[in-house]
Amino acid sequence: MAIRDKINNVRKKFYNRVTDYKFARICTMTVLLLYLPLIIIGVIIAALFGPDGYTIWTHWISDLGGIQHTPAPYLYDLAAITAGALTIPLTFYTEKLLAPMPQSTRECQYTSRLRLRLGSYAFFFSIIGNLGYIGVGIFSEDRNYFSLHNITSSLAFGGFSLGAFFMGLLIVLYNTKIPKLIGIYGVFGPLITIIVFLYTGNPLWEWILLFSILIWVIPLALTVFHKQE
Repeated sequence: MAIRDKINNVRKKFYNRVTDYKFARICTMTVLLLYLPLIIIGVIIAALFGPDGYTIWTHWISDLGGIQHTPAPYLYDLAAITAGALTIPLTFYTEKLLAPMPQSTRECQYTSRLRLRLGSYAFFFSIIGNLGYIGVGIFSEDRNYFSLHNITSSLAFGGFSLGAFFMGLLIVLYNTKIPKLIGIYGVFGPLITIIVFLYTGNPLWEWILLFSILIWVIPLALTVFHKQE
């Protein structure tokens, strides 16, 4: 029992920490300030100094992490790891905000089971996206052992797209602090884009898929934390 109590205490402390408003907000704003500049600088360096003239319509995103395409591959590795890790608190916080677990029998009677399920699905796939993107940075194009880069990249894109779909559906179906327009985009935007990307299989659509996910995450994060101030 002592070991189980310790595990439960660690779990509770971790959950309380990652769902703390100030902590989640700082992590999210740090990502917003770091991620896009790292990506933009990485593309510029690869385009100007890379051996094969990097462009977003001829090169995959992951090529930014390959020494054969850019002299600064670690910029993208850092961007991926940072974005994946520091958006984990956002994933926990939004689930707690949009689909909180009932704390009493009375609350259970008035809590929609579908809402909790949608929140759980959104959380599950978003966490897969978080961990997948961390993996993209760790197992970069230069360190694609056992095709782990390809696997983690698929988990990142698939996880974020499905996470947006289920969270967007929750926002559309229920009254939340998030505008319905953002929810509608979450349902259709990344999911349609990833389907087109899988059909076309070209680098430009991979970039469009990344942009579609950012168009979901950034307004969601800004709205969540603005509404709580």
